[in-house]
Parts: sequence; structure tokens; C-alpha cells
Amino acid sequence: MLRFIFFALVVVNLGYFVWARGDIDVAGEREPQRLARQVRPQLLQIRKPGAPEAAPAPAEPAASSPANDNDAAR
Repeated sequence: MLRFIFFALVVVNLGYFVWARGDIDVAGEREPQRLARQVRPQLLQIRKPGAPEAAPAPAEPAASSPANDNDAAR
């Protein structure tokens, strides 16, 4: 009985390990909601460690949003 419990736990742990690594991907794409929530991904810059920081690029003007329109109307 104890052997059965031991081997069952080993199988469950191996199954969880494979699932957590992402080898079992039934949806086809992992975390698509994160891709949809990205804000201005074109501003992402990959830099080498130890490289000096360059001056930031000039900010783009903010697009009109409902929050900004409400503040202007007051």
C-alpha cells in the first residue's frame, strides 16, 4: 500500500513538472492576454550590460483620452 502511494506521488509530481515547464500546451499559445495588454512595445530597447545609457527619445504627444477630455471640459 505504501509503495502504491509513493509511486502515485512520483507520477503526480512528474506530471506537474511537465505541465509547469510548458510541455503540455493545449491552448496553442501561452498567455495571449499578456500580448494584448502591452502598451507601446515599440519603445522596448534591449541594452548590453555595462553600456552607457543614452538620452531617452523624445516623448510622443499623448493621444486624447476620455479622461483628458473630461478635464478640459471643466
